[in-house]
Amino acid sequence: MSIETPTAAELGALVTFLQADSERRSSSVARKLHDDLGGYVIGAMMDVAWIEQNESKLPPNIVMRLARVNDGLRGAVDLTRKIVEDLRPTLLDSVGLFAALSWHFKQACRLAAISYTESFPASAPDMDAYRLITLFRIAQELLNVAHQRESISMLSLAVTVNDEVLAMVLSVDGNAPRPQEHDSPTVPMLSIWHRIRQLRGSVMVTSPATGICSFRVSIPTSQGSK
Repeated sequence: MSIETPTAAELGALVTFLQADSERRSSSVARKLHDDLGGYVIGAMMDVAWIEQNESKLPPNIVMRLARVNDGLRGAVDLTRKIVEDLRPTLLDSVGLFAALSWHFKQACRLAAISYTESFPASAPDMDAYRLITLFRIAQELLNVAHQRESISMLSLAVTVNDEVLAMVLSVDGNAPRPQEHDSPTVPMLSIWHRIRQLRGSVMVTSPATGICSFRVSIPTSQGSK
């Protein structure tokens, strides 16, 4: 039995399916973590608070252990919230694309000790849920690619909306990874390009060996836009 090599169209369709399936699974896990695990942890914190308020004669060692339990439960809440945001950014659904991007980039740059600037329009265009999550993932993956540069000290994100086209420019300083002979595009960049093509958008990359590297992504704000 012979097996035919998949065509480019078939491979593209497979990647699209896998990305959509990954989003569905991530959303499902995020809901379970938020609703179930989050509920259990909050319930435990309420029980500890009740004990502390109603048991005034607890020995010091028990008081210390309850405080330690409370610290652990608060840590579990923070970790659950972080995992949920990584799986499915709740800010994207509650307050929109720009707030979700701002929160994610600020957190990432704070943890990496990188200075960060941002610029967004006063209001975001109306976009369907698929375009919103895809745009967020594009920005998220571009941020990961940008962090691969060495000696980064600055990162900026600028978003503009004109004539039903959203343009997102990510700029970062530092040194580019040294290319190897016959290097092929990396998996993250291939994923980014595929997502952009799915939205009928375009990308322009400026990546000198040293200095400011920029990624400019332009996406129609609706499927029917040109």
